[in-house]
Amino acid sequence: MPLHIFRESFVERLRASVRENERRYKQNKPWVDEIAKPAVSSIKTSLDPADDFELLDPDGDDLKDLENSIKLHKALAFLTPLQARDPRLWTRLVHVEFWRYMRKRWNVERFGNDPGKIERFIVTRYFVAQNQSRALLRNGIARLWWYSKITFDPDRKNPYELTGVLLDQLDITQQILERNLGRATQVTTGFLEFLLRHRKELLGSGDGKRAQIRHLAKHLNLYGGTTLLDCLSRTEIITILEDEYARITATPEFVEAG
Repeated sequence: MPLHIFRESFVERLRASVRENERRYKQNKPWVDEIAKPAVSSIKTSLDPADDFELLDPDGDDLKDLENSIKLHKALAFLTPLQARDPRLWTRLVHVEFWRYMRKRWNVERFGNDPGKIERFIVTRYFVAQNQSRALLRNGIARLWWYSKITFDPDRKNPYELTGVLLDQLDITQQILERNLGRATQVTTGFLEFLLRHRKELLGSGDGKRAQIRHLAKHLNLYGGTTLLDCLSRTEIITILEDEYARITATPEFVEAG
């Protein structure tokens, strides 16, 4: 079944009336048809997703981010970078096709009755708030597709191996993609390849592991202040991280602080 996207005017209308529609964001069924007929709100495209165009529901602490990232990327593997940056697509998928998922993963009730926080949360997670990569990585559905897009490597036995590293813990995702490091593919994949090589020491839970990853991300970001990281190869990125990791692991004060 071909994809539909929202009309730009309808996206603007929805975004402008977030506070007015706050109660609707607490409904368990899609509601856009209540305020506009489909012909008014949406446009049919020639894009046809794979048959398995569904997402898994989060299950307690198991958010299913990795599984859903892979499922969505496979279903929409044909998207061009331009199409995948289109707020009309992601806003439609959030409000219609994947509304059930959004209600379970990004429900607004977590903010109680604070209208200001609820409004900011909806604008961030239910829309693409700005024409920036960071905004795409905060949208509740776009983020899933882009996680796999950024890390997909067809030359690996498991092409989503680095996606699994990226989503191993939320802190890794934030440290890499919330910084400037996430703008260049070779920088991101180099960092993830480094973490994969040190999976026993750095992946998984633990305050010490998180402290080291944060330090390494900060170090690489600072390194980018004097060298254009985009011009470095994946191997060079890994070498920079290996050198700094060797230094901090040889520093008892740092290890004990972690």
